[in-house]
Amino acid sequence: MEGPEGKRRERVWLSFHERYVRRTEHADRETGEERVLFTVTLPRGTEVDGVDLGGWQFHPRYVEPNHSRYHDEHWREVPLLADRPVRLSRDVLDADGNPLPDGEGRNQKECAEVDPSRLGEALIESRRRWYELNCRGRAEERADGAGGLSARAQEARAASEAIGTPCDATPRRR
Repeated sequence: MEGPEGKRRERVWLSFHERYVRRTEHADRETGEERVLFTVTLPRGTEVDGVDLGGWQFHPRYVEPNHSRYHDEHWREVPLLADRPVRLSRDVLDADGNPLPDGEGRNQKECAEVDPSRLGEALIESRRRWYELNCRGRAEERADGAGGLSARAQEARAASEAIGTPCDATPRRR
């Protein structure tokens, strides 16, 4: 995409798992042409300036399938212009978690704008924290050989041998 001076504009590419990207198709009211609307929801733990933006949404113009060697086919790439802030929104909720309607019958919206590069850094940091909490222990167990699936299988084998096989459980030939 070219800017006003004819130069190519810088982009920031954000990666999201497919469960955070929703594709909605609808017909244009005026032309009847089929249109596509993408909605990206930020994962929990995405913090910018100490504010958790998990659950906030934005609508990118394009979403591409993943072409990265770091992720599998379930990831989506979202290109954003580096010089344009991302407009995030979410519904305003009451104490019970229900959306509050405005005077016209729609839900009240809360809006915020975030720089795309800072949003990308926040996503990387939230994934790093998630990995530390959920996966680091399992990877260390596998490296030591003391934990993981093989250790659990050995424990299950030892337990079943200790129980033994009862006489009635012996398979019979027909």
